[in-house]
Amino acid sequence: TGDDDDTADDEDTGDDAGDDDDISDDDDAGADDDDTPEDPDPSFHWSFAVHVAEINFSLTDAEQAFDEILALGGHGVRTDIMWYDVEPNEGQWDQTMLDFYDDYVSLAVSMGLEPMIIWSNPPNWARTLYLVDPAAFWLRYEQYVENVVGLVADRVDHYQMWNEANHVIDPISGSDDWELFDRGGAIVRALDPTATLHVNAMANLWGWEDAVTDWVTQAGSYIDSIGVDHYAGTWDTAPYSDWGPAETLVARINDPGDAWYGKQGTVMETGYSSWAAFVADEEDQETWITEALPALFDLVQDANANEEYGIWWGTYYQLIDVDTAGLGQENHFGILHTDFSHKVGYGALQSEIAAFQAL
Repeated sequence: TGDDDDTADDEDTGDDAGDDDDISDDDDAGADDDDTPEDPDPSFHWSFAVHVAEINFSLTDAEQAFDEILALGGHGVRTDIMWYDVEPNEGQWDQTMLDFYDDYVSLAVSMGLEPMIIWSNPPNWARTLYLVDPAAFWLRYEQYVENVVGLVADRVDHYQMWNEANHVIDPISGSDDWELFDRGGAIVRALDPTATLHVNAMANLWGWEDAVTDWVTQAGSYIDSIGVDHYAGTWDTAPYSDWGPAETLVARINDPGDAWYGKQGTVMETGYSSWAAFVADEEDQETWITEALPALFDLVQDANANEEYGIWWGTYYQLIDVDTAGLGQENHFGILHTDFSHKVGYGALQSEIAAFQAL
């Protein structure tokens, strides 16, 4: 499941048809070919998280954002098609928003970016419905997922099912989280059977491993890839270079006795909030970039070279501040300010992402 259509391949390497010694880039078709492709694909893909509110629901701003992702060395864009955007009232679909998301995905693809689409963020009416009539909620949920996938399936190969279902603020009970993946995954398999299905866990919360184990035990056939969300220095007091959750992920997906075995690994979210002067500012964000990402590179390089299943995707969270003038950590994760100007660490991030091209 880690073999992605937009990876660097034969046309980029100069491999010729008479050479059957090239492991990572072979296009030989002969029966005597002795090449053994690596699994997973050794390429590492960086995407950037973008919410459409940060681009002001504007395709012009989206194009500028996508240009910045490409300039930073990114391969993809990870975006929620928010449930509350497209079905603000039960049974009433907002065609204007659906059209916008449709055009947004097309624009990303036309510019050479791989979209990862998330379904998430239920509207208030759906949250209430879940509490008073769970059976009705699940039917509405399935309709929402079907509409999202049906909208973009011809251009999207990666779906993230919900977001951080283990988070304390998530409105779905932990005992029901697996249904998000079982029900949603079945819809994707029917509509887009070759797509890759991702889940992600907030790995800076106690019990995150137990949550993932429950998900893969009850809905594992619909989970291709497990992602950890790790924020050393913002939501975790660990040193910037500490990638403990990612190390755990690699160990467990490669243990044949583990329920996680055989899944691919991702760092689905990572970043640093420059939210407070002299405490966690833009210079600190730059330091995080220059300490955390080289450590991640070493981990990924080792895992992908020496393990059966490695880490093949990372998402920098996020491209653009929610509100540079606002208060609190959540407003300041961007490497760009709200007005799209670059933060201090922009060049450092560009350099560190470039290093991953060697993988």
